[in-house]
Amino acid sequence: LAGVNMCVEQEHGCQHSCVSTPGSFYCECNPGYRLNVDGKTCSPIDACEDGRHGCQHQCISARGSYSCRCRAGYYLNQDKRSCTMINYCSFGNHSCQHECVSIPNGHYCRCRSGFTLQPDSRSCRATDLCNGVDHGCEFKCVSTEGSYRCVCPEGQQLQADGKACSKCGAGHVDLVMVIDGSKSVRPQNFELVKQFVNRIVDLLEVSPHGTRVGLVQYSSRVRTEFPL
Repeated sequence: LAGVNMCVEQEHGCQHSCVSTPGSFYCECNPGYRLNVDGKTCSPIDACEDGRHGCQHQCISARGSYSCRCRAGYYLNQDKRSCTMINYCSFGNHSCQHECVSIPNGHYCRCRSGFTLQPDSRSCRATDLCNGVDHGCEFKCVSTEGSYRCVCPEGQQLQADGKACSKCGAGHVDLVMVIDGSKSVRPQNFELVKQFVNRIVDLLEVSPHGTRVGLVQYSSRVRTEFPL
């Protein structure tokens, strides 16, 4: 007896292929597809939906298999799963004067501290800190590369704070300094006193017709070290 092909004898309704069995038949799907609950139609197998693909960015399903894809600005590594950002600064055509910073889909130029990026988005110019900060200079602020300094008018000197100006040297004064030379002061502290006196005198224009300086030392008695 010859077997009857049930897939030929009746309308099977299989979307892809029909397999005949003795007295019946069943439907099969092509590779990369699975049979739906109706037993006839087929749906593509989504290999990405189980979450085991390991793609760092995107998983692309294709007929029972999958491939990994990176977002724009990244390239796929040799493991075909992980992604690395494209270093646009490594191409050598960024023309940044100071620093090039790579970002997804491009790059931008950045200036070092104390500089400002110019409208061309490439060149840098030293920031005028005299206009941008509260410099506190008593007379005048002079901007330098990435910093600033205070200056005083002619005949005046800049004080230790780097901001105020000394006017003592401009006038004619008689200055007598009195220092304690007793043993209780101790040699180390007495040396500090002498250094202080020297710093004061260095700021003055000492002359017979200008500022005159005298020094008096006292301990158990008072002694004039030198007159005005």
